Amino acid sequence: MTGKAKRISDTAGGGETALILAAERLFAERGIEAVALRHVNQAANQKNMSAAHYHFGSREGLVRAVLMHRWPDLDRRRGQLLERGTGSRDLRFFLEAFIRPLTEELQPREEGNYYLRFMQQYERFGGGDYSYARQLTPASVAIYDHIEPLIGYIPAPVRRLRIGYLINMIHAILATAEARLDKGQVGHDEIDLIAANLIDMVASALTAPLSADTQQLVLPGEARAPG
Repeated sequence: MTGKAKRISDTAGGGETALILAAERLFAERGIEAVALRHVNQAANQKNMSAAHYHFGSREGLVRAVLMHRWPDLDRRRGQLLERGTGSRDLRFFLEAFIRPLTEELQPREEGNYYLRFMQQYERFGGGDYSYARQLTPASVAIYDHIEPLIGYIPAPVRRLRIGYLINMIHAILATAEARLDKGQVGHDEIDLIAANLIDMVASALTAPLSADTQQLVLPGEARAPG
């Protein structure tokens, strides 16, 4: 057992929370399919090697427990940002409400930071099925519902692609930032810049003009030559 895994058990006080935190780390580092319940028991320093199965039933049950360990508070913070009464409720307003709580997950925690890398692995494991998330994160759903009409001028096929890749792009960038923070390659004093730049990048990606090539694919015969 590594020192890091031992600290997870110590700080969590054992039991379900220790298992959840150990699973979050292992899933983030190895991928969900590569982690068995016995690995989680060992990493959480559980004497009962059936502890994870007893508490969560299966690996899928443990994955959901990891999600629920962070999702409610994350969605609560998004809801608070949506209730802000100042400024224009434009695209950046809703992107900030979505992204800022995620970048707050980069702030140092005693048990370490693995959530964003876990979420990237969850996307791979779940095949992009966010039906569970839509049920449990109403503020996040509301943000998506506000963003799509704001880019309604973009042809529907392209708009669907951009909205569909939105969460993947955000998680990929922040998972990379989390890994670099873990390795000391960037400092925690850069988190605000990471957040602001990510909002800029995503806003630009969502609103980017269609190239002539894309127009030709979306609107055959109607694309105009550049210039």
